[in-house]
Amino acid sequence: MWQDKYTKAITLSYDDGIKQDIRLVHLLNKYHLKATFNINTGLSGSAFDFYIKGHRIEHMAFEDMITLYQGHEVAVHTVTHPHLTSLSVTEIEKEIIEDIKNIEQVFKQTPVGMAYPYGHYNDQVVDCIKSSGLRYARTVESNHKTTMQTDLLRFKPTCHHHDPKIDEIIDQFLAYDGDEPQILYLWGHSYEADVDQLWDYLEQLFRKISGHKDVFYGTNREVLL
Repeated sequence: MWQDKYTKAITLSYDDGIKQDIRLVHLLNKYHLKATFNINTGLSGSAFDFYIKGHRIEHMAFEDMITLYQGHEVAVHTVTHPHLTSLSVTEIEKEIIEDIKNIEQVFKQTPVGMAYPYGHYNDQVVDCIKSSGLRYARTVESNHKTTMQTDLLRFKPTCHHHDPKIDEIIDQFLAYDGDEPQILYLWGHSYEADVDQLWDYLEQLFRKISGHKDVFYGTNREVLL
């Protein structure tokens, strides 16, 4: 456990398995950061491309993901990215279980966590996740905190990677010298860097949070479990 040696940990999480992840992973690796990539295994390939503000968002093929995500974590994001709260229990279970099986088959690893599509969840969805064997599930509800959480199936990230308060939060986190373990958890979508012209910003962000000897850098699995 990282808490045996560190009191602070940083982890990142990105969704959808899209081609902008290629540039993102290059930046992550450059600054020795670890991330978890939550993928929709039923949307792999160009047939499911979409556009935001004129930018084409392309889902990667599995063969490209396998090499790209080495050293990082692959996690569940359901098969087809539906609004889980609108589905029946049978439909929810199918979306989760099939995504788990596909990840196991393609990546030769058993996923232990997920991110909620659109951030939507309720008690029924959480129960299905619990019965599937997954051990954590990330929401999109920023809590602007770095304290440890006990409900890992309703895990609230510290903030989005372009949150207005992010600099203040990071400065407080890096300056922390207490005894209680702290987790800085940032999340987003790599396509936002194209749509909102954030590549330079992300590099500055990654540079700022990297290389601190008193911080453990790990995937969601390594940090949360």
